[in-house]
Amino acid sequence: MLIGRIGKGITIAILIITLTACSLFGGGEKKKEEAKKEAEAKSQESVIDQELKKQYQMFNEVVEYQKEQDAKLIKESEERYKKLKEESDKPTKGSSEEKQKAKEAKIGQEGSEDSGSGENAGDSGDTSNSGDSESSDEE
Repeated sequence: MLIGRIGKGITIAILIITLTACSLFGGGEKKKEEAKKEAEAKSQESVIDQELKKQYQMFNEVVEYQKEQDAKLIKESEERYKKLKEESDKPTKGSSEEKQKAKEAKIGQEGSEDSGSGENAGDSGDTSNSGDSESSDEE
């Protein structure tokens, strides 16, 4: 029994040493050759892969250009909006002052017409009232 166990132990030890030696000396060459082949294959890219990379780069450049153009367009539209808003605010104030002056001028003219004839006095009063109601609607 003891001799059988010793024999099995020696056999297992010999197998372990043999496998280790094979992996160190024999198996390494195959792995090295495979690694070289893979490296060569990667370094020598196919024409299709090269063309695809070029097209992908061109696509990215086009997308970037579109983004830049969109940003410029947005900035320009914001500037236009600001200018239009400023312009629209200025005439509104000026036109309201002009309307006020025009009303005062009409009142002054109507007053002079009222004193001139009795017949026109009733008519001019009606037009001034209707004019005032229209101008108040406009404001």
